[in-house]
Amino acid sequence: MTLPVLPSFVHGRSDLDGFQVYRGSPPRRDREVGCVVLVTVDTENEATAKAWVDSVFVALASEPNPHPGGLGAVFHIREDGKRVINYAEWVSAEDHVDAVTAGSNGVGSKTADWHRVQNFPGVQPVGVERYQPLAKIQAEVE
Repeated sequence: MTLPVLPSFVHGRSDLDGFQVYRGSPPRRDREVGCVVLVTVDTENEATAKAWVDSVFVALASEPNPHPGGLGAVFHIREDGKRVINYAEWVSAEDHVDAVTAGSNGVGSKTADWHRVQNFPGVQPVGVERYQPLAKIQAEVE
């Protein structure tokens, strides 16, 4: 699967123009990042954005079957509080496709915690896009 280059507003795992890091998981470095997934949702306000991200972390902590291809994630909230981007690192695009296919309306098992994430009041899914990791792009330039 050929992946596009990350958009120009993405400068790294913790650096997106117009966004501030809210929460993240420590990156797993036992496997190489082969795909970056940007998951974008719109929210009513900053309080809703933070509450939704917090609910994702609750769901991740209670996940009975975490996909081994997931390597880490950083959640960024836009300066106006009305958009969240999850910068998620995966071993491969295929791993992410597998995780989404196995889940119910996204990554994650069919649990009450994931149901809450997927039906959170004031949150509207915008998109999920897969990209080449920044390290691969930088290595090709050098």
